[in-house]
This record gives sequence, C-alpha cells and structure tokens, in this order.
Amino acid sequence: MGSLRKNCKTYGCRNLHNNRSGYCDDCMARYALLHPKEDKKEDRPSAAERGYNYRWQKFSKFFLMAHQECAICGAPATCVDHKDMPADVMLESYGGTFDYDESHYQALCNRCNARKGKTEDKQMRAKYEADKAKLGI
Repeated sequence: MGSLRKNCKTYGCRNLHNNRSGYCDDCMARYALLHPKEDKKEDRPSAAERGYNYRWQKFSKFFLMAHQECAICGAPATCVDHKDMPADVMLESYGGTFDYDESHYQALCNRCNARKGKTEDKQMRAKYEADKAKLGI
C-alpha cells in the first residue's frame, strides 16, 4: 500500500502529493522556473574549500572572545572580518591560507559585515585585480 497523499502547501492549490517538501510536483516545477538554479548558493564552495578550516574556526572563536563589540557600530560582534583585504584576495596572496595576525582582522556584527561586503570589499577586490593586471600577474 502506498504512502498517504497530502494536500499541497501552496495557497489555493488542491493537488495531492507524496513529496517531503510539502508541495506538489506542479508547484515545485513552477517555483523552479521562477527561481533558476544559478541564483542559488549551491554552486558556492564549502566553507572548508574557501579556507575556513579548523584553525580558522579556533582563531575566530578566540578573536570574538577578545573583541566582543562591533568595530563599526558597537553592537555585539558575531563574525570576524578581514579588514585589510577580502578573504579570497588574502587566500590568493598568502598561498591558500589565511594570515592569523590579529591586526588584519576586526570583529563585526552581521549587519555591518554584510554592508562592508557589499561596498568596501568589492572596491578592494577591484583595486587588487587592477593592480594585478598592471603587474601582468
């Protein structure tokens, strides 16, 4: 005997399904058309692949214990930011690993870190790429 079929969770949909997501096949297909896979973060490398290994986890934990306030707004700090250069640039510059000198980091709250990532990090990355192009690297 098959499993019990349930109503789709989409408002106004009367289809029945057996999907774990709670949505019928029609609604899932409609959602997939509206939200292409390329927009999802599934293509992003894992944290470990981006250099955030066990040593980084230990470093960031102790750094946040020592620096508990956001360097920008003073709110409780929740993440460690690479203040001199974006993380990917640092990894490339230091041969695939982070420099664990505390002077290169700052404690930030999530809000300030997101804002900085959208503005300053993009500018620093563009400058780095331009300098690299000038040197022919």
